[in-house]
Amino acid sequence: MSEAYDPLDRVRRLLLAETRAIRWWSLVVAAELALVTAYIVVTGVIITEPRYVVYPFVWINVGLWAMIRTGLPSVDGRKRWVARALAAGYFLLLSWAGGILLLGIPGPLPGGAVSSIHWNIPGWGPSVVYGTPRVRLAVVPFKFVGYLAMTYLVYARLLDATRAVLSGVLGLVSCVGCTFSILLPILGATTLFGSTLTGLSWDLSTLVFLLTIALLYWADEVGIAVSRRLPL
Repeated sequence: MSEAYDPLDRVRRLLLAETRAIRWWSLVVAAELALVTAYIVVTGVIITEPRYVVYPFVWINVGLWAMIRTGLPSVDGRKRWVARALAAGYFLLLSWAGGILLLGIPGPLPGGAVSSIHWNIPGWGPSVVYGTPRVRLAVVPFKFVGYLAMTYLVYARLLDATRAVLSGVLGLVSCVGCTFSILLPILGATTLFGSTLTGLSWDLSTLVFLLTIALLYWADEVGIAVSRRLPL
Protein backbone atom coordinates (compact mmCIF):
# COMPACT_ATOMS: atom_id res chain seq x y z
CA MET A 1 0.00 0.00 0.00
CA SER A 2 1.48 3.39 -1.03
CA GLU A 3 1.96 6.15 1.47
CA ALA A 4 -0.48 9.07 1.49
CA TYR A 5 0.72 12.19 -0.25
CA ASP A 6 1.68 14.86 2.27
CA PRO A 7 2.06 18.32 0.67
CA LEU A 8 3.44 19.79 3.90
CA ASP A 9 6.20 17.19 3.97
CA ARG A 10 7.12 18.04 0.38
CA VAL A 11 7.28 21.75 1.26
CA ARG A 12 9.50 20.98 4.26
CA ARG A 13 11.87 18.96 2.09
CA LEU A 14 12.03 21.71 -0.51
CA LEU A 15 12.77 24.31 2.15
CA LEU A 16 15.47 22.09 3.61
CA ALA A 17 17.07 21.66 0.20
CA GLU A 18 16.97 25.42 -0.42
CA THR A 19 18.47 26.08 3.00
CA ARG A 20 21.37 23.76 2.20
CA ALA A 21 21.85 25.46 -1.16
CA ILE A 22 21.91 28.88 0.48
CA ARG A 23 24.55 27.68 2.93
CA TRP A 24 26.75 26.36 0.16
CA TRP A 25 26.45 29.53 -1.90
CA SER A 26 27.18 31.61 1.20
CA LEU A 27 30.45 29.69 1.55
CA VAL A 28 31.20 30.27 -2.13
CA VAL A 29 30.60 34.03 -1.84
CA ALA A 30 32.70 34.17 1.34
CA ALA A 31 35.55 32.39 -0.45
CA GLU A 32 35.31 34.80 -3.39
CA LEU A 33 35.36 37.78 -1.04
CA ALA A 34 38.43 36.38 0.72
CA LEU A 35 40.14 35.81 -2.62
CA VAL A 36 39.54 39.38 -3.78
CA THR A 37 40.64 40.78 -0.40
CA ALA A 38 43.85 38.75 -0.51
CA TYR A 39 44.58 39.97 -4.04
CA ILE A 40 44.08 43.61 -3.02
CA VAL A 41 46.31 43.22 0.06
CA VAL A 42 49.10 41.47 -1.85
CA THR A 43 49.12 43.69 -4.94
CA GLY A 44 48.13 46.98 -3.30
CA VAL A 45 45.71 47.73 -6.13
CA ILE A 46 43.19 50.52 -5.50
CA ILE A 47 39.57 49.80 -6.44
CA THR A 48 37.92 52.89 -7.89
CA GLU A 49 34.85 51.17 -9.39
CA PRO A 50 33.69 48.41 -6.99
CA ARG A 51 30.93 47.23 -9.32
CA TYR A 52 33.51 46.01 -11.83
CA VAL A 53 34.86 43.73 -9.10
CA VAL A 54 31.35 42.41 -8.33
CA TYR A 55 30.07 41.87 -11.88
CA PRO A 56 32.43 38.98 -12.76
CA PHE A 57 31.22 37.01 -9.73
CA VAL A 58 27.61 37.75 -10.67
CA TRP A 59 28.29 36.11 -14.02
CA ILE A 60 30.14 33.17 -12.47
CA ASN A 61 27.71 32.49 -9.62
CA VAL A 62 24.50 32.93 -11.59
CA GLY A 63 25.90 30.86 -14.46
CA LEU A 64 26.98 27.99 -12.19
CA TRP A 65 23.69 28.14 -10.26
CA ALA A 66 21.68 27.87 -13.49
CA MET A 67 23.75 24.95 -14.81
CA ILE A 68 23.58 23.03 -11.54
CA ARG A 69 19.81 23.39 -11.34
CA THR A 70 19.08 22.57 -14.99
CA GLY A 71 18.77 18.91 -15.89
CA LEU A 72 19.21 17.49 -19.37
CA PRO A 73 16.22 15.59 -20.81
CA SER A 74 16.80 12.22 -22.42
CA VAL A 75 16.53 12.06 -26.23
CA ASP A 76 17.80 9.65 -28.87
CA GLY A 77 21.33 9.85 -30.27
CA ARG A 78 20.61 11.70 -33.53
CA LYS A 79 18.63 14.48 -31.90
CA ARG A 80 21.24 14.79 -29.16
CA TRP A 81 24.02 15.29 -31.72
CA VAL A 82 21.96 17.88 -33.60
CA ALA A 83 21.47 19.81 -30.35
CA ARG A 84 25.18 19.53 -29.55
CA ALA A 85 26.17 20.88 -32.96
CA LEU A 86 23.81 23.86 -32.64
CA ALA A 87 24.99 24.56 -29.08
CA ALA A 88 28.64 24.38 -30.17
CA GLY A 89 27.95 26.90 -32.92
CA TYR A 90 26.21 29.14 -30.41
CA PHE A 91 29.23 28.98 -28.06
CA LEU A 92 31.63 29.81 -30.88
CA LEU A 93 29.46 32.76 -31.91
CA LEU A 94 29.41 34.14 -28.37
CA SER A 95 33.16 33.57 -28.01
CA TRP A 96 33.83 35.44 -31.23
CA ALA A 97 31.45 38.30 -30.38
CA GLY A 98 32.83 38.54 -26.83
CA GLY A 99 36.48 38.62 -27.85
CA ILE A 100 37.46 35.22 -26.49
CA LEU A 101 38.07 33.85 -29.99
CA LEU A 102 39.83 36.00 -32.57
CA LEU A 103 40.16 34.77 -36.15
CA GLY A 104 42.03 36.02 -39.18
CA ILE A 105 44.75 37.90 -37.30
CA PRO A 106 46.72 39.94 -39.85
CA GLY A 107 50.34 38.90 -40.03
CA PRO A 108 52.05 35.97 -38.29
CA LEU A 109 52.86 36.17 -34.59
CA PRO A 110 56.56 36.31 -33.75
CA GLY A 111 57.91 32.85 -33.00
CA GLY A 112 54.74 31.09 -34.13
CA ALA A 113 52.39 30.18 -31.26
CA VAL A 114 52.57 32.29 -28.10
CA SER A 115 50.88 32.00 -24.71
CA SER A 116 50.72 34.03 -21.52
CA ILE A 117 48.85 34.25 -18.21
CA HIS A 118 47.76 37.61 -16.78
CA TRP A 119 47.11 37.71 -13.04
CA ASN A 120 44.32 40.28 -12.99
CA ILE A 121 41.93 40.75 -10.09
CA PRO A 122 39.90 37.53 -9.47
CA GLY A 123 37.04 37.18 -11.90
CA TRP A 124 38.87 39.14 -14.56
CA GLY A 125 41.86 36.90 -14.02
CA PRO A 126 43.80 34.85 -14.21
CA SER A 127 43.23 35.35 -17.93
CA VAL A 128 44.94 33.09 -20.43
CA VAL A 129 46.04 34.23 -23.87
CA TYR A 130 47.11 31.74 -26.51
CA GLY A 131 47.79 32.62 -30.10
CA THR A 132 48.80 31.00 -33.35
CA PRO A 133 49.53 32.78 -36.62
CA ARG A 134 45.81 32.76 -37.49
CA VAL A 135 43.82 32.18 -34.29
CA ARG A 136 44.03 33.75 -30.87
CA LEU A 137 42.24 32.82 -27.63
CA ALA A 138 41.85 35.31 -24.79
CA VAL A 139 40.06 33.48 -21.98
CA VAL A 140 38.69 35.70 -19.21
CA PRO A 141 37.23 33.53 -16.40
CA PHE A 142 33.85 35.20 -15.90
CA LYS A 143 33.13 35.57 -19.61
CA PHE A 144 34.06 31.95 -20.27
CA VAL A 145 31.82 30.69 -17.44
CA GLY A 146 28.99 33.01 -18.52
CA TYR A 147 29.09 31.91 -22.15
CA LEU A 148 29.40 28.27 -21.09
CA ALA A 149 26.32 28.64 -18.86
CA MET A 150 24.26 30.18 -21.66
CA THR A 151 25.39 27.44 -24.03
CA TYR A 152 24.47 24.71 -21.54
CA LEU A 153 21.00 26.20 -21.06
CA VAL A 154 20.54 26.53 -24.83
CA TYR A 155 21.57 22.89 -25.19
CA ALA A 156 19.03 21.86 -22.54
CA ARG A 157 16.26 23.82 -24.29
CA LEU A 158 17.19 22.34 -27.65
CA LEU A 159 16.85 18.87 -26.13
CA ASP A 160 13.45 19.89 -24.76
CA ALA A 161 12.42 21.02 -28.23
CA THR A 162 13.74 17.98 -30.09
CA ARG A 163 12.04 15.66 -27.63
CA ALA A 164 8.68 17.13 -28.61
CA VAL A 165 9.02 17.33 -32.40
CA LEU A 166 10.74 15.51 -35.25
CA SER A 167 13.71 17.79 -35.95
CA GLY A 168 15.90 20.11 -33.90
CA VAL A 169 15.38 23.00 -36.32
CA LEU A 170 11.59 22.69 -36.22
CA GLY A 171 11.72 22.34 -32.47
CA LEU A 172 13.81 25.48 -32.12
CA VAL A 173 11.49 27.52 -34.32
CA SER A 174 8.35 26.13 -32.69
CA CYS A 175 9.46 26.87 -29.14
CA VAL A 176 8.79 30.58 -28.62
CA GLY A 177 10.68 30.70 -25.35
CA CYS A 178 13.74 29.03 -26.89
CA THR A 179 13.96 31.16 -30.02
CA PHE A 180 13.50 34.45 -28.19
CA SER A 181 15.98 33.64 -25.45
CA ILE A 182 18.55 32.44 -28.00
CA LEU A 183 18.24 35.54 -30.17
CA LEU A 184 18.64 37.91 -27.21
CA PRO A 185 22.17 36.91 -26.15
CA ILE A 186 23.35 36.89 -29.77
CA LEU A 187 22.18 40.48 -30.18
CA GLY A 188 23.55 41.37 -26.74
CA ALA A 189 26.92 39.79 -27.48
CA THR A 190 27.21 41.63 -30.78
CA THR A 191 26.35 45.04 -29.37
CA LEU A 192 27.57 44.88 -25.79
CA PHE A 193 29.90 42.03 -24.87
CA GLY A 194 32.64 43.18 -27.20
CA SER A 195 32.56 46.75 -25.96
CA THR A 196 35.44 48.37 -24.13
CA LEU A 197 35.16 49.02 -20.42
CA THR A 198 33.75 52.53 -20.69
CA GLY A 199 30.54 54.18 -19.56
CA LEU A 200 27.78 51.69 -18.83
CA SER A 201 28.82 48.95 -21.26
CA TRP A 202 29.50 46.33 -18.57
CA ASP A 203 26.45 47.37 -16.57
CA LEU A 204 24.29 46.75 -19.65
CA SER A 205 26.19 43.57 -20.54
CA THR A 206 25.55 42.15 -17.07
CA LEU A 207 21.87 43.08 -17.32
CA VAL A 208 21.59 41.34 -20.72
CA PHE A 209 23.38 38.29 -19.31
CA LEU A 210 21.03 38.02 -16.32
CA LEU A 211 17.96 38.49 -18.51
CA THR A 212 19.24 35.84 -20.91
CA ILE A 213 19.90 33.33 -18.13
CA ALA A 214 16.43 34.01 -16.69
CA LEU A 215 14.73 33.50 -20.07
CA LEU A 216 16.65 30.30 -20.78
CA TYR A 217 16.18 28.91 -17.27
CA TRP A 218 12.43 29.64 -17.28
CA ALA A 219 12.03 28.99 -21.02
CA ASP A 220 8.99 26.74 -20.56
CA GLU A 221 7.15 29.35 -18.52
CA VAL A 222 8.12 32.10 -20.98
CA GLY A 223 7.00 30.00 -23.94
CA ILE A 224 3.62 29.26 -22.35
CA ALA A 225 3.07 32.91 -21.42
CA VAL A 226 3.94 34.13 -24.92
CA SER A 227 1.96 31.40 -26.73
CA ARG A 228 -1.17 32.42 -24.83
CA ARG A 229 -0.88 35.89 -26.36
CA LEU A 230 0.32 35.02 -29.86
CA PRO A 231 -1.42 32.78 -32.41
CA LEU A 232 0.98 29.90 -33.20
